[in-house]
Amino acid sequence: MKWGVLAALILLLLGAAWLSGWPGAGAPKNGGDNQAATSASDGAGSPDSENMPSEMERRVNEMLARMSLNERISQLLIVDLDALGREQAGESAIARLQALQPGGVVLFRKNLPDARQTITQNRELQQAARIPLWIGIDEEGGPVTRLSFANDGNGNMAIAASGDTALAAETAHQISGTLEKLEFNLNFAPVADVNSNANNPVIGLRSFGSDPEAVGAYVQSFISGMHQSGMPAVVKHFPGHGDTATDSHAGLPKLSFAEERFEEVEWVPFRAAIEAGADMIMSAHIQAPKLEPSAVRSKKDGSLIALPATLSPHILTGILREKLNFRGAIVTDALNMKAISDHFGSDEAAVLALQAGADVLLMPPQPDAAAAGIRKAIDEGKLSAERIEESVRRILRIKLKYGVIKPQGRQQPLETEKAIHSAEQFLSSAESHQLADRIASQAITPWGTKLDAYRNQAFIQPEMKVITVIGHEERSLEQVRRAIEAAASSLRIGAGRLEFTSLLLPDDKLAAVVQSSDAIVLVARDIYVQPEAAGKMKEALKLALDSKKPAAVIAAGTPYDMAALSEAPVGFAIYGVTASNVRAGARALFHDTLPPGKLPVVLPKQGE
Repeated sequence: MKWGVLAALILLLLGAAWLSGWPGAGAPKNGGDNQAATSASDGAGSPDSENMPSEMERRVNEMLARMSLNERISQLLIVDLDALGREQAGESAIARLQALQPGGVVLFRKNLPDARQTITQNRELQQAARIPLWIGIDEEGGPVTRLSFANDGNGNMAIAASGDTALAAETAHQISGTLEKLEFNLNFAPVADVNSNANNPVIGLRSFGSDPEAVGAYVQSFISGMHQSGMPAVVKHFPGHGDTATDSHAGLPKLSFAEERFEEVEWVPFRAAIEAGADMIMSAHIQAPKLEPSAVRSKKDGSLIALPATLSPHILTGILREKLNFRGAIVTDALNMKAISDHFGSDEAAVLALQAGADVLLMPPQPDAAAAGIRKAIDEGKLSAERIEESVRRILRIKLKYGVIKPQGRQQPLETEKAIHSAEQFLSSAESHQLADRIASQAITPWGTKLDAYRNQAFIQPEMKVITVIGHEERSLEQVRRAIEAAASSLRIGAGRLEFTSLLLPDDKLAAVVQSSDAIVLVARDIYVQPEAAGKMKEALKLALDSKKPAAVIAAGTPYDMAALSEAPVGFAIYGVTASNVRAGARALFHDTLPPGKLPVVLPKQGE
């Protein structure tokens, strides 16, 4: 036998041996027509298939050749466990997972009580899958975290207030390291929305700010931190959710801007993300009639609505894929959100999203119905098998790139007890807490009418005896009060003498309490969008000022409360109520130098 022929035969046998070790490589188990792969490259993917290593593309072709059409359809779905259980009552989530064989699952706080159960569950989920799963999570840091047993870190706006883009990469690296220890392989982050609307009810602290270029720089840094940790980046929510006044979890927002405005603001961070190698981009459930004028009938009430971006061919294919030249996978936002589920059936939304150009369907409310609807659409000629293959190719490429699917002979995972011990050790280390505290301290942003007086003088003075903390929300009020007490104790200020009290508004004793106090600390949390709470807090501030009492404000939510309480002599925006945010805000009251944070958003003018 000639040496060249022998070499080719060896390569062929090695390839077959590798493939036989790949979950899902056997005969189809969920029905459907087994279809061979077609072209080796479709001109799109992550990484771009034109530059795809031939070995990786060969693996994609081999996998596709062994997948039935139904298996390919299932790869498009990332499901939540509750939906699996609801659709087929009486069956366990694992049994439903084995039957449907989706491409991934997404887990939430209620699924994740501690490190032990998280790792054990994640391994059970993977063992039920013939093709390795995405095990996804929303772990943005700060206000959006799912791990109650891990450090919450800081939200994106706090990171941006620090003025240091490198801290975004450090945060992403820390989060990714935690997730890797817990055996997650997909994190839906970072947020690339430009929060230019102070009334935005859903983005807020999750955004890096209101300056598009600055947001883009922080997004790129965050992506680099994820990639350094071996985690794909899922950038959200295209074409931009930062200027909406409606939460798409509860309704269907609308942005009526012309394309020029999107180019100048909303798309700047997404272009930056694409340049940085974003692996996936998540769509937003918003109406943008100047981008997608097509109207459809809502199943909710029969009214005409603009086709949401998630279901829009012009936005996902025409703009994101063709205009912005994105070559990764497009993933929908959760399809069980009311912005979609109120107006479209589960099967209808799945088909429309694929027709629009989406590759991954996140959390369809009825996963089986979605899969069946896609198959029916193919049988009826509304979708092509080639269109499904195009998306599956992108998914498999990313799974291969990040080691979700591994070749035969891969290093075996740690024995379960060792993996749990390793994760628990990692979580108990001081590293993540130190990073969170460092960011929180750098982020604290001062403001006030008498700011100069506090540049060399602490707000809480040694001679004070009674400090009253006043707020409109019990949780943030008590968090801040306890943090101030702890700061006083650790700094050894007023030991055995300084008294801290709290008062929750409204309270008839407000005037008397103010009079009996040596200083007032007001705790506001998003009163800018709560007119009633804003009125109560303004009244308390005025009472303190009229009584000649020293008064300070802790803005514990978005920094827009700085505009609502602009008459405060001194105030500190802390960008959230995670432990590090609150701790840094409390300590700022005792410092005789002002913290260094810079406001990352433009405050609305009075009356806006």
